[in-house]
Amino acid sequence: MMTTHPTQHFSFSNSFLLAALSAAALLVVLPATRAAAQSSDPKAVELAKAVMQAMGGENAWKNAHFVRYDFIVSMGGQTRANRSHLWDKWSGRYRFESKTKDGKSQVVLFNVNDQRGDVYVDGARIEGDDAAAALKGAHSAFINDMYWLAMPWKWLDPGVNLKYAGPAEHDAQKCEMVELSFNNVGLTPGDRYKAYVAEGSKLMTYWEYTLQGGNQGAWNWQYGTHNGVKLASNHTNAEGASINMGTVAVFDKVEDAFFTNPARGLSQLR
Repeated sequence: MMTTHPTQHFSFSNSFLLAALSAAALLVVLPATRAAAQSSDPKAVELAKAVMQAMGGENAWKNAHFVRYDFIVSMGGQTRANRSHLWDKWSGRYRFESKTKDGKSQVVLFNVNDQRGDVYVDGARIEGDDAAAALKGAHSAFINDMYWLAMPWKWLDPGVNLKYAGPAEHDAQKCEMVELSFNNVGLTPGDRYKAYVAEGSKLMTYWEYTLQGGNQGAWNWQYGTHNGVKLASNHTNAEGASINMGTVAVFDKVEDAFFTNPARGLSQLR
């Protein structure tokens, strides 16, 4: 992972795995491998650049220093996942807050570049296999959840192939469709996406996916603007489920304590 400078991009994987959450399924992104150069047609690349411009411009995203967000999954009237994130994009420092399976408070302070750090459960530092598993889980959650927050920024990453698929319509809204495929990226390079870009706003407002294993799905996307950068605020599907990004913020400065002190909870970040 390389995110040590504000002008560099973080490479997300296209690899998705359906993981059961009780009776429901949640899309999960797995860590990426570096891919060969993309192969995209000029019309699709032009539209990708228009999307990024509508979201604040590539420089705004590259220069965003600290990103704060949540990942709250609601299905069937129940909350199936609820976790909180703070990412220092320039150094890779990360704070991840969640609950253990038995409902205890868990904080993971680590660096996404080397996946090393400390794990605290109910304020006490843990070690050994449990800590290793928590670090791995926190990194996987970062990969997955950040993709739901920032996926439209990733269209021009290495290994992403873009194909312009012409006019389309969703919910009576005129759109243009871009098909995304992948060139030796991640564990399931056979995944495919159809992104619907609204004619007026130039935002991706809807996507459909067909995973390598054959599973299909579709989600609506909504956005908010934070320090000049548009990021996802909520996603909904036809079954009434939602993936909400909770408290989203882009900061220029954040106290170091949020990356070093397990007691300095993200609820205190303003």
